[in-house]
Amino acid sequence: MTSPYRLYPDHPDDFEARVRLLRPDEGGRQLLPCNGIRWDFGYAQDRPLISYMWLHPDFYDPETGNSLQELPLPVDKWLHARVAILLAAARSFHRPKLWPGTSFHYCEGSRIVAEGTVTRLTGLGQPRP
Repeated sequence: MTSPYRLYPDHPDDFEARVRLLRPDEGGRQLLPCNGIRWDFGYAQDRPLISYMWLHPDFYDPETGNSLQELPLPVDKWLHARVAILLAAARSFHRPKLWPGTSFHYCEGSRIVAEGTVTRLTGLGQPRP
């Protein structure tokens, strides 16, 4: 399914995840985000935090598969996201690190603004045309 929030809407997803946006008192954003926000990605176990650039996550309704259009996205609630990795070199780097259950963070600079867990691999590990 394509998303109106993707810079490259025809780029297939690599995995799905559950994501919780942190509240401002937990270090999350003061100004709440909308779908299509561009965040960096970091593995929860990495200390110090190392972040990687990714495509925008597409937050969606799991019952319909439609992208969330509510503004802003809800905080402190588990959301579903489809995630794609744009560069082939990045896909091969991350493939051995990502599996269902992998914990991660979304970051803005060195600040963690969301936490998540990979729930399902979709296109990761399959060659791209």
